[in-house]
Amino acid sequence: MGRLLVVLFLITLSACAPRGRLAYLDHPDPQARAIFVGSTRAPDPVTGQPFGFERSPELRLARFDVATPPDRQTAQIDYPTTGGTPTDPKTQFMISQAQIDLPRAQFQSELRTALRQNKGEAVVFVHGFNNSFAEGLYRMAQMGEDFDLPGVMVHYAWPSRANVLGYAYDRDSVLFARDGLAELLGDLRAAGARRIMLVAHSLGTELTMEVLRQEAIAHEQGLFSSLGGVILISPDIAVDVFQTQADAIGTLPQPFVIFTSQKDRALQLSARLTGQSDRLGNLEDLNRIARYKVTVVNVSAFNTGDGHFNVVTSPELIRLLDSTGQIAKVLEGDQRGRTGLGQAVILTVENATQIVLAPISGG
Repeated sequence: MGRLLVVLFLITLSACAPRGRLAYLDHPDPQARAIFVGSTRAPDPVTGQPFGFERSPELRLARFDVATPPDRQTAQIDYPTTGGTPTDPKTQFMISQAQIDLPRAQFQSELRTALRQNKGEAVVFVHGFNNSFAEGLYRMAQMGEDFDLPGVMVHYAWPSRANVLGYAYDRDSVLFARDGLAELLGDLRAAGARRIMLVAHSLGTELTMEVLRQEAIAHEQGLFSSLGGVILISPDIAVDVFQTQADAIGTLPQPFVIFTSQKDRALQLSARLTGQSDRLGNLEDLNRIARYKVTVVNVSAFNTGDGHFNVVTSPELIRLLDSTGQIAKVLEGDQRGRTGLGQAVILTVENATQIVLAPISGG
């Protein structure tokens, strides 16, 4: 009982913690990077923020130019929060300019121009559980900066309650938000995207898999022909649910990469809440998904915090993946045992490959 009370107390404290919010520079930053946004979040009538946690039946389109703070280290992400704390553009991600609730024609026109300048390449990020709109947006900006992501950056913001006690609400929102993500991907293709990399985290991975599943069932091959790969980071999906989704999809888009960690405390809690032993994101037995052509990258050795987002929160892991283009080898599922990714151990079972990453000795 004592442990339970401590856990409940900590959860309550976390629920009351300040959350990320949109804050604007007093002048445009010419170095700010554009992030195109599709969202099924409604405006927040209480805070006045344009994207809250309530659900919008319509896909809302926007563009944000996000400025990266000059005084930051790799993996560091600071941003303005609720609670009246002062902003600091030297250390915090902030908004340079914003266009909210764009007409679809204008959104596609600006997107088309950006895609032409980036060889038709785009990266779509789907955030995870317990995220405010601003937090997901700033996270994509951080990923773009730390990994020097190529192509146009696009963020799909589904209506998370941004509260650790809102897990049930967020799971329902994942189902609610499926059509919005499919619509946004359709807008991308209509604007001329030729190679779309889908990147999803936590509960956002289930949303992503559900959209791929429904598109496959509807025989919508346009999406699959334009996909340049799928990356699931710490997927909060039951393994048997993933199996049914993958079976419905058929041939998975390639490369198909799953980042896992056996030390992911958030997924350990999720497994307990759902009465299961594990989730896809902390899977230990590769045999359970061996029939699928996937590359599983185990990053347990790089745990930071609760271990739920090591790919973007561990400076050492970011440097390892980003060094000399090594992340491309991970995405290509290099199975030859010469990954150049430190002291990596590679295991292949049927169609699946697992890469267990370890820090470079002396690094």
